[in-house]
Amino acid sequence: MKNLKVLILVFGVIGLISLFLPMSPLPSMFSMLMEIDKFQLVLMLAAFGIPTAVAAMGLAKPPAQAWHGIAALAGFALGAVKTRIWETAPHVMDVPLSMKLMIVAVIGGVVVSIMGVIKPEAKA
Repeated sequence: MKNLKVLILVFGVIGLISLFLPMSPLPSMFSMLMEIDKFQLVLMLAAFGIPTAVAAMGLAKPPAQAWHGIAALAGFALGAVKTRIWETAPHVMDVPLSMKLMIVAVIGGVVVSIMGVIKPEAKA
């Protein structure tokens, strides 16, 4: 999981950035959710914040443990459910840049987190 920690961190940061980028004619998802539903905003911030935090913890104090991968997977899976990735991914060319980044972060994060759960980092 040595290099996977960095990838989880990258996908988590990409997901967080995607929340703050403006969507073409619309404001950012962060500002829209702030006005509409704060609970959904907290869920989306957690979906990318948890994987970012556990990857940073794994990098700061190696070795990364299996629960780091499980927590990252739970966060990215929450993002996948909230964005309805099964409906959004086929239309990736029709959505704004911020949503494209979110799709990449969710799919990449889920794949890398699964790999991290399957093969955790060896104890030093």
